[in-house]
Order: sequence, then structure tokens, then C-alpha cells
Amino acid sequence: MKVTIKQIAELAGVSRGTVDRALNNRPGVKKEVQERIQKIALDLGYKPNPAAKALADNRYNTKKIGVILNSEGNPFFGEVMRGVEEALDTFEEFGLKSSIKTMKGYNTDLQIRLIDQLVSEHVQGIVLTPINTPEIIWKINELKKHRIEVVTINSDLLDSDRMAYVGCEYRKSGTVAAGLMGMMNRGTKERYAIIGSSEKNLAVEQRIYGIRETIRQDFPWIEITDIIQNEDSDRISYTLVSELLQNRKDLDGICFAGAGNEGGMKAVLESGRKLNIFAFDLTEPIRKGLKDEKVIAAICQEPYKQGYEGTEILAKYLLWNEKPENERNHTELSIVTKYCV
Repeated sequence: MKVTIKQIAELAGVSRGTVDRALNNRPGVKKEVQERIQKIALDLGYKPNPAAKALADNRYNTKKIGVILNSEGNPFFGEVMRGVEEALDTFEEFGLKSSIKTMKGYNTDLQIRLIDQLVSEHVQGIVLTPINTPEIIWKINELKKHRIEVVTINSDLLDSDRMAYVGCEYRKSGTVAAGLMGMMNRGTKERYAIIGSSEKNLAVEQRIYGIRETIRQDFPWIEITDIIQNEDSDRISYTLVSELLQNRKDLDGICFAGAGNEGGMKAVLESGRKLNIFAFDLTEPIRKGLKDEKVIAAICQEPYKQGYEGTEILAKYLLWNEKPENERNHTELSIVTKYCV
């Protein structure tokens, strides 16, 4: 059976890109690591593919992907980042280079500065979790004019010239949450608050729209009393949810529609109130809330797949000019309860 670089990488405990560099005497690998890799390859009887080596050496080594994730302070993005890194690792053996930037919050000027940094590093494409502002739409359109392609992940910008989007159908995810709220009761009046993120986060805004429209159409006995934006901050979420619970003594439930749910959950627990709580994404606070029966259900959206497939789409385009079959690539939604964690 043919020995592959992947098998050598697994035995050596390194990336496939490291194996490729070690076997081809390229810089960037410690001497002892290179010797270990070469010994494993020799023991297994590895024989390099000359055609693949030539492609990697001569054609692909000038391609570079930039990545910008709005991830700092948001535990959801741990799995997104893992997907991005594993995809980059997969294509590294073809000479693909990369540069990853992260940011916190929804500062448009900061995201534009990070984009400009990547452009100065001569990237040919960018994987981006975009801020929903006209300035970012304009920036993506300008990148397109300069032949720098953008793939959006997790959130999208519908009016931009991005190549593709990988993420969930956010209105549908909101509909699922509203359906769970409605099916929890039998037509009795209930009051819910929604803890959102920011108007600059299109994904969460569409999710909230899905919740409200489904409740209006199918569950009119449920009232949405408040929609609070926490800027994905646990600190802000804790403060605003604490104030909400002090002012809304008749509140029956809360839906955490974005990040910052650790601070919000802390405020709920400290209040001693028994509320119907729904959330999105299986972060550690939500996982614990499910186990402790404080959270009824969480709607999940395959974060790893968002990171991996978004990066894979752009890598295949840059390396082989392979365009994605679909402009919008939706991940699957799943409902998690205490019985799943």
C-alpha cells in the first residue's frame, strides 16, 4: 500500500506541511524533527511523487491566503479556528502560505486596517467574518477589482462581491428557536427577551428576524418584550441581563442569540429566577447549562465546517482555479438538549 505524507505526519506528530519541508530539505524545520521524519519515511518505504513535488515547487509556492476572524473573546470561534488551521495545513504541502489576524468586537476601521495589512503581505484571497457596514462592503468590492477574492464565513454580506459564503441559514436558525419556544407551552401567554449581538453582525440580526417573524405568525401568545445588544461581551451581557431581570419581573424566558452568553447566564443564575432559556452554539457555559437543566436547548451550526470549507474553497480557487459549485454553502442545524451532552 502506498505510504502518504499524511501517515508520516500522524506518526511524527507534526503537520503535513512540516513533513513536506523536511523531506525536501526546505527551511523552517528543526534538525532533530527533520531527522525523525526522514527516519519514519525511510522505515515505511515512502517514495515521493515527482509530479506533485514539481507542482508544489514551481507553481503553487506564491499563493497566499489571509484570514480575519472576529473571534477574540468569543469561545464559539475556537472550532472555527480549528477548521481554518486544519484546512491551511492540508494545502500547505502544495506551497500555500497563510496569515491569520483576529479581532474583537465590531470596529469597522480596525477590520479595514487588518484587510490592508493582509494586502500589504501580498495575499491573493481572504477568508473573512465580515462586519455588516457599507464600508466593509465597499472594501470587499475594491478587493475584487484588484483580483483579491473574499470568502465570508459565519456571517455574510449579501450586497458584496465576495466569491462565496459558508455558514448557517440564520433566519432558519431563528425559526427553529422560535418553534422550540412555541412548542414548550400550550398557548399560554409568555414573555421572552432576546439577547443579541450588534446591528453590525448580520448573522445575529437575521437570526433575530427569524425568531420574531415565526413568533408573530405561529405563536402570537408569545411576546418579545426586549431585544438587547451585548456587543458579544460577557461583561456587557452580565450588566444588561441583570438590569433586565430587575425590571422585568414577569419575564418567562430568554433567548441568547449570539455570544456573551457566559455573562448573561451568570446574571440569570445569580437572580435565582427559573426561566426558559434557549441559546445558540455549544459553548462551555451553554453546555454546563444544559447539563444542569438551566438551558432547555441550544441550536448549533457546525463551526468547524465553516472554518474548514471556507478556507478550502479559497485554497482550491487559488491553487487550481477551481470555483465553488455554490455561492452560498449552508451548514446543517442541530438541536442539542441535556440528553446530547
